[in-house]
Amino acid sequence: MSWNLGIDIGGTFTDAVAYDGSTKTYRTAKVWSVRDDPRATVSSALETLGLEATDPRTMTFGTTIVTNAIVQGKLGRVALLTTAGHGDVLDIARQSRRALYDLAAPPREPAPVPRGLRFEIDARMRPDGGATAPVDPDRVRDILKRLDGTVDSVAVSLLHAYANGEHERVVGELCREIFPHVSLSHEVWPQLREYERTLATVLNASVMPMAADYVATLGAFLPAGLRLELFHSGGGMMTPEAAVSLPLSLALSGPAAGVEAARRVARDVEAPLAISIDMGGTTTDVCLIVDGLPEIRDQVQVGPWTVNLQMLAVHSIGAGGGSLVRHGSAGIQVGPESAGADPGPACYGRGGGRPTLTDAAVVLGYLRPSAHAADGVRIDGNLAERAFEDLTRQLDTPAPRVARGVVRIANANMARALRRITVDRGVDTRDCALIAFGGAGPMYAAELARDTGIGTVLVPRESSLLSAIGCLTATPIYTRQRTVRLSGVDWNAGAFERVCAAIADEARGSLLRGRGGEAAVGVEYAVFMRYLGQSHVIEVPCVPKSGADDLQAAFRRRHEELYGYCTEEPWELQSLRVTARIDPEIPEFDRPEASGVAPEPVETANCRFSEGPAITPVYARDDLGPGRILKGPLIVVDRTSTTVVPPGCRLDMTPHGHLRIDVGEVS
Repeated sequence: MSWNLGIDIGGTFTDAVAYDGSTKTYRTAKVWSVRDDPRATVSSALETLGLEATDPRTMTFGTTIVTNAIVQGKLGRVALLTTAGHGDVLDIARQSRRALYDLAAPPREPAPVPRGLRFEIDARMRPDGGATAPVDPDRVRDILKRLDGTVDSVAVSLLHAYANGEHERVVGELCREIFPHVSLSHEVWPQLREYERTLATVLNASVMPMAADYVATLGAFLPAGLRLELFHSGGGMMTPEAAVSLPLSLALSGPAAGVEAARRVARDVEAPLAISIDMGGTTTDVCLIVDGLPEIRDQVQVGPWTVNLQMLAVHSIGAGGGSLVRHGSAGIQVGPESAGADPGPACYGRGGGRPTLTDAAVVLGYLRPSAHAADGVRIDGNLAERAFEDLTRQLDTPAPRVARGVVRIANANMARALRRITVDRGVDTRDCALIAFGGAGPMYAAELARDTGIGTVLVPRESSLLSAIGCLTATPIYTRQRTVRLSGVDWNAGAFERVCAAIADEARGSLLRGRGGEAAVGVEYAVFMRYLGQSHVIEVPCVPKSGADDLQAAFRRRHEELYGYCTEEPWELQSLRVTARIDPEIPEFDRPEASGVAPEPVETANCRFSEGPAITPVYARDDLGPGRILKGPLIVVDRTSTTVVPPGCRLDMTPHGHLRIDVGEVS
């Protein structure tokens, strides 16, 4: 047998799906994540799947370690070396406000590198890449000697390094004489904009030690013949070597894999506008999907930081099933701190004593002991109620009412994230379908949809394992972008073709590394253009043979589509993006068959909804089939997930096996 394995390692649970293309069969597993030990986590997943480490021929990982570290502020200690006069670039930033008129808005996050760990050197480049001041090696060595043993990694971001990275390479070689983890800005994000490039370089450096340990642990455990790849935030795979040098690309690794699978669900049901919501143990991640394609942006929000790297436009917030509930001067707060897998939510009986969102679901009757639960996952309602005792005493309120309040707060946090990617950008939520997955997403999706004006919720088959499925179904892809700065006034066709070929070779080589050139590689090109003097650019598809007239016509046409006008002014090409891809092997899953027999509840639950308490029937998902409508309230369970259908909602199953919830009238 020839197994391909997709694994999504989350902060609480790890999901695994193994697919054998020769027999068209698949196996699934959901196991506890072992903190800081991917080897033990993968071993547990393989054991549950009934596989040995030598059985899979490929293994693709989605991981939330980088996401969780950034969201929770658990970053390594970094020193920054930058050009003289630019040591305060992280403090100056862009001076933009998230809320213009909110007088109570919290202060901006402090710079990720304190002022005492920022050092200025005299080396300087011009915007055209010409050097005006060389690197002083003695000055750099003096700085590094003072840092030895006080930081985990070093970030180097010198002025105009995107045009010529030679000075950064020299400084980087000196840094590596003492520090194993060095991040150079022209390798991380070789683009204009000093603040954004410096921030990306620093964040990349802050997670390098963690990523290196993670990959080394996996490499020592897995057999030499297995091809290991990690899912990156742009929606494709990267090699372990690339992950160690550019770990920031893993910032939305797990969420990006889930979005990749969710877009196929949107295509299954022919939803032109959809929102994916992936609610795991630590974070909730949302992404807008238009015409079956997720939005890709060069600037995304990861925790408190706006990061400039090409990523799926996933918005991540610190609200998941394991998010801790606490009561302070600002009232009840849910997250961003998480109970993780160890000790985990109190209801799992692994030593956790503080209340979490998952414990609130248990108190409300949504999540309950079930014969359908995954192996090793047990629910103890008494432990969940005990975790809420302090809160109920402080608030002098019964546990179910407190739990309802916790769910409302969590939903409000998620609703803000949804509006940020839709309403704030002119997208009407009433035209969207909500695709809910992850371990906790289907429990809260229907109520969240009502709060945000969404009429339809889709819960994919194997919803709790969707990110792992995304690892299997994703297109192998690698993208490289670089600032090139070619002017339309004195266009050089030969220079454009040469830079296209150079970046294409980089992208193609990175994609094929470890693959042995086994498949044909398709290459796509896009340029980023602007009128001279503009700050922002417009993406325009192209080919290496595109001439100045072709690019000019395409740019003006696109400018008019976006802004309603175009001019005859001079333009320039700021940067070039090249994407290399390989057609993937898509697993085939059997579709469910309609049954002539009405499903019967396997049990009933005492639940509390916003409408009040209700005796709620519980159905096994395997007993449902297409063509039959059930009215809420009801709960649907399978081995790895729970779907809650509140009163007033209706449930049916699509021909592809996805649950569809009609939430009723929306405002």
